[in-house]
Amino acid sequence: MTRLEPVLSTSIPVHPATQGSDVQRLAVEKHTYPAPMQPVERSLAFVWSHANGFCKEMMHPLMRRFATQLRSLPAYQHTSFDFYAWDARNQGDSARLNADHIHVPTYGWLDNAMDTVQVINEMGLKKNYDKVIGVGHSFGGSAMIIAEFFFPHIFDGLCILEAVIAKQFVPYKIRSNFPAIKTTLKRRDTWPSREECFKSLSGRPFWRDLHPEVLQNFVQYALYDTEEGTVKLKCPKEEEHLVYLAGAYGSPVAFNSLKSVTVPVHMVHGDKSTFTDASTAGDIKALSHHVSSAVLDGSHMIPVEKPDALVPEIVYLTERVVMGDRAKL
Repeated sequence: MTRLEPVLSTSIPVHPATQGSDVQRLAVEKHTYPAPMQPVERSLAFVWSHANGFCKEMMHPLMRRFATQLRSLPAYQHTSFDFYAWDARNQGDSARLNADHIHVPTYGWLDNAMDTVQVINEMGLKKNYDKVIGVGHSFGGSAMIIAEFFFPHIFDGLCILEAVIAKQFVPYKIRSNFPAIKTTLKRRDTWPSREECFKSLSGRPFWRDLHPEVLQNFVQYALYDTEEGTVKLKCPKEEEHLVYLAGAYGSPVAFNSLKSVTVPVHMVHGDKSTFTDASTAGDIKALSHHVSSAVLDGSHMIPVEKPDALVPEIVYLTERVVMGDRAKL
């Protein structure tokens, strides 16, 4: 099984402060891991946010490995923890919920940050758990940083995996030539079947580097069956493109938001990333003494290419949160 079976699948309204709040909803799933030993000494909630153009199920291989590792540690035998994974409003299952009114021209990363807060509030995480920890990849991770800036201590800690984060605003003429922005609208979004989609993607650069379980989940859960008998991406490519464009503002906001964080934040970078290099990683760490960082062997897609490599990093952040922010390297 590559998909984690949830104990709860539900939908909630998007944040009421955002445009589209009158009609749009978010798909949220809960996964439960009871404490194996009594008494229960603490309860933890982990919120998982995916990258642009992806879906929550693509985080499942990493989530499964982390749950197995945390459950194996003696220090967590009296700890219960739950996972909350959700789809951004124009992606994954949320995109299907909002299919008739998916496009909000002003939608950007700050809206995704507000929706992150909405998940925490609507699911009652702050009142029902001792600690709330965010784990976010790329656009999802950057939005978590902004959410913490907007609402200090909405999280008790953040493990941010390859955030798209920049020190400055990039001129439009330059960023319009970024591969993600330039090619998204040209990408294929429909196939005769899931089998044909897998055949089409599995041998191509980028896709062939994904962990097999992640690629399987993409083919199975990032697509939907159309009335014409084909399969199509749940996230319209126009919406994916919109999110990339909005990064012009969201990325610098995330960078500068780190200056004010007062909770443990662990930033994980890939040494082959197209978004951060060793110098930028150092600049990010220097923003706050609450920020730690690690540079691993991998690309921007390391969470979905090498999920095993990320597990120790999330454990490290969890220990900082649970034991206190004193073991930071």
